[in-house]
Amino acid sequence: MTGDTSVRLFCLPFEGASAGVYLPWAEALGTSVVVTPVELPGRGRHPRGRPCGRLEPLLAEIIPYVARMRDRPFALYGHGFGALLAYEIAARLEWEYDAVAERLYVSGAGVPYRPAPEHAVSQLPDAELLRRLGRRGRIPPGALDPSRAPRVLPALRADLAVLEAYRRDPRHVVHCPVTAMGGDEDRSVSGADLAGWRRCTRRSLRVDTVPGDHYFPLTARWELLDTFSRDLMRPRVRASRAAGGGVPRVPAGSLPYDPAVGPGTGNKSCPASPASPSWPAEVTV
Repeated sequence: MTGDTSVRLFCLPFEGASAGVYLPWAEALGTSVVVTPVELPGRGRHPRGRPCGRLEPLLAEIIPYVARMRDRPFALYGHGFGALLAYEIAARLEWEYDAVAERLYVSGAGVPYRPAPEHAVSQLPDAELLRRLGRRGRIPPGALDPSRAPRVLPALRADLAVLEAYRRDPRHVVHCPVTAMGGDEDRSVSGADLAGWRRCTRRSLRVDTVPGDHYFPLTARWELLDTFSRDLMRPRVRASRAAGGGVPRVPAGSLPYDPAVGPGTGNKSCPASPASPSWPAEVTV
């Protein structure tokens, strides 16, 4: 890949969502940052599969896909539940493949930990589950829509089950810089939560505050994309952009993909899921 200065950005979705929510980012960033959504079972292009509620089988499918796609320097981004996945993937790529990310972005999440049983919500009836999440401003898009809830809620419950059972391996301390991002109106994630990621890296931690509530990736994506551009574009690309380009943008408010059911990438689904049609392995313009 002589002369190629691009970086691949793997994007992990928040709880209950499809990785297709990140597809508009590819239009904005172009080919210098290759946006690669990582789809999870039971959503997107895997709608007939069952959402996977256990971490290890989920990672057993995701990590080989990410490892296979490492054809250039790479970074990882995950929001909410996706932050846990991005962190675990970054750590395990170091352990298993001796591959260190350029940067790990964790947004809308503190360091994951196992909550007390009374705070677990994944097995609650629908109404009570949504009431509890609503108090924290964390009802994902589509969960209240009668036409979409049957697809969103099973994926949401599976992702919450993974979060509730999670125990961090203290050996999983990454050797890449970490950026922790939080919404300035997010009631569920504090500055102290974001600062806690410091113990998960041997490199630097940067904490960024972004306008918006917990789902700021849907409303403040230009702030995020500007951050990715500054951090990940190689010097030659930056110089070219400064000379006359700039980052191309899609029209404000354009989000053509349903976060719950939009298309995703062609990684395999959880082992219990049937074969699914594939999606292009990378998304560029």
